[in-house]
Amino acid sequence: MKHKKLIIFCFLLLVIYLIYILFHNDKINYLSIGDSLSLGINSYNEESYGYSDYLANYLKEKNELNNYSKDFSFADFRIADLQHQLDMNQTIKRQGRYLSFKKCLREADLVTISIGGNDLLTEINMSTSDISIIDEKKMLDIFSKKMKELDDLLKSIRKYNNRKIILLGYYNPYIYKNIVPDRVFAYFDEEMRKIATNYDVEFVSIYRVFKNNSDYLPNPTNIHPSSEGYKAIYLEIVKQLKK
Repeated sequence: MKHKKLIIFCFLLLVIYLIYILFHNDKINYLSIGDSLSLGINSYNEESYGYSDYLANYLKEKNELNNYSKDFSFADFRIADLQHQLDMNQTIKRQGRYLSFKKCLREADLVTISIGGNDLLTEINMSTSDISIIDEKKMLDIFSKKMKELDDLLKSIRKYNNRKIILLGYYNPYIYKNIVPDRVFAYFDEEMRKIATNYDVEFVSIYRVFKNNSDYLPNPTNIHPSSEGYKAIYLEIVKQLKK
């Protein structure tokens, strides 16, 4: 009788294992969230091929992609907007299916975040193309306030996702005018990396990549990257993924 029970037990274990092998999916659910960079807005304010599209295609070519979405990215989003989106658990309809933000976060194996650039641009009036001077102290004060919001946001996101999250830094959108010194963006990187580390979020710096690369920002009247600029961001993310 004992041998029979043992045989049945082993058989059940084998069945469970075979079911696991048959239905288990190691492929990646990739979610890109945030602002216009997450969406892929180009230097002529058109939705185009962004860094998340490059990354999704990279994973697809490696046969590692299960699902990709940037449906929760919006061009004008600020940190508070992304926080509100999460708090309200925004639901959208795509291809006849309703998707909730929290559910997508829970299911994501990889999340990339670009957020906060709009906060700085609008609050210090950097969004105007004819800007000629920046109040550095005011800029740093605004940044400090926004980093408190970013800290709260990452803390909230971590409640719904315990996998790989990558936060992107900022680049100088006015490389033509040389009105923001490098030390400011170096400081931004340092502070954002500290906050990201607190929540086991990986940080990817991009300001040095954009420095002295005018091809990445071909339109002097627009702050968004070219396809080459987005590809450069994607390559930095891949470097981080390979670490």
